[in-house]
Amino acid sequence: MNDFTCPEVPAEALAIDGELTIVQATALRERLLEWLPQADGRLDLSGISACDSAGIQLLLAVSRSLRESGRTLQILQPSTAVVESLQRYGLDALRT
Repeated sequence: MNDFTCPEVPAEALAIDGELTIVQATALRERLLEWLPQADGRLDLSGISACDSAGIQLLLAVSRSLRESGRTLQILQPSTAVVESLQRYGLDALRT
């Protein structure tokens, strides 16, 4: 099942910029937990400058949480760093 799509960025999407790495994981996790209850599932990742396995784990956890409530994670405009990390971990098919 494909839980990631890459449509245009709507105004309602949660924009995340900077690093999606272990260094930022705790703060970002808290932000995503606050977002999840009212989330429509759209994350604008165009501003991500770095992404590692901790960032990918966060995206997978968000996807799982959304799916459990009948919603789907949509990665909008993934940056090169996000695309490369998804490819590195064999998850590049999840972004289309």
